[in-house]
Amino acid sequence: MPGPVTSNSVKESTHSSDKSATAETGWGVVREYLENIFSALFKELKEQFPPPNEAPGHEKRIATVSTVLDRVEEWFLQVVGKFGVSGELLKSLTSSFKFGVKHVVVTIGDVCEQHPYLVALALLAIVISVLSSQGILLPILRIVGFGPLGPIKGGIAAWLQGWWFGPAVSKGSWFAMLQCLAMIG
Repeated sequence: MPGPVTSNSVKESTHSSDKSATAETGWGVVREYLENIFSALFKELKEQFPPPNEAPGHEKRIATVSTVLDRVEEWFLQVVGKFGVSGELLKSLTSSFKFGVKHVVVTIGDVCEQHPYLVALALLAIVISVLSSQGILLPILRIVGFGPLGPIKGGIAAWLQGWWFGPAVSKGSWFAMLQCLAMIG
């Protein structure tokens, strides 16, 4: 696990922009400055958040999320300070926002770590909802081989049923849900 977050990479990546940001205040300068800040931020985020199979426990997650949010706030205040916005006012406004974001991110991390199948099912439900609302789900189901009367012979769905479930598909399984959606149409 990487050590504590430092601001060296941000100072190095934004040093060349500091002079131009104070000399001009056009949108191009703001965009360039933000690109440098976000580039350094994402580098540090990659180090701070390991792959899911190496996810830290709850306490470590809280510390990591707090550190990252503190750095984001620091960088944000640094950016707006370059353009004359009061850092104290913004800092007073960001504290409750940081608390809420930390709570949500840590909770999501805890649920993902403790209930990975529940999270996968929830994501599947969201994807199905989005595809349904856009009128895309039914054509996709038909292409894959879920027909109005059951799996279409020779289709991918028929192959999946035979390979995964055999002749008896479990009630409530992902396959049964997809077939039900195809039959309801």
